Amino acid sequence: MMLIRDYAFTILLVTVLIMISCSWSATQLEILDRYNETAGYIDRNEWESAASSLSSSTLIFLDSLASSLSARGLQGYGSGADLLPILCREYIDFSGDVTMIFIQGDQAEITLSSAEQLKYTMILEEGYWKLSLEEIFRNRIDSALRGSYV
Repeated sequence: MMLIRDYAFTILLVTVLIMISCSWSATQLEILDRYNETAGYIDRNEWESAASSLSSSTLIFLDSLASSLSARGLQGYGSGADLLPILCREYIDFSGDVTMIFIQGDQAEITLSSAEQLKYTMILEEGYWKLSLEEIFRNRIDSALRGSYV
């Protein structure tokens, strides 16, 4: 009888320790909330709110791309905000659950449990965690243009 009680206590203790070690820190929870908020804006096509939740480097990239397209004669993209819906629909996928948040200084990497193991970066700017999509947009556009002679 004593052996069963010791065994049950050990299982309970191990379970509690696993639950504690798997919990998110306060900073990770803050990052998760901001990520979910931004992903929600994009999923609901709330582009103005989405733009305000993006990193400054993403916004600068979008504005630069819009200027470049306008200079090449492609009309209709007066600002980076005009490109945001198009690029998000084409290159961004928020499907999957957040499985890991790795924080290093003012950057955090979020990993999703999708088939592709998608990863997104959050950057701490002026006290707020903001989603950085610049690298994803840049890499996907470069890949799409490779071999197109553009």
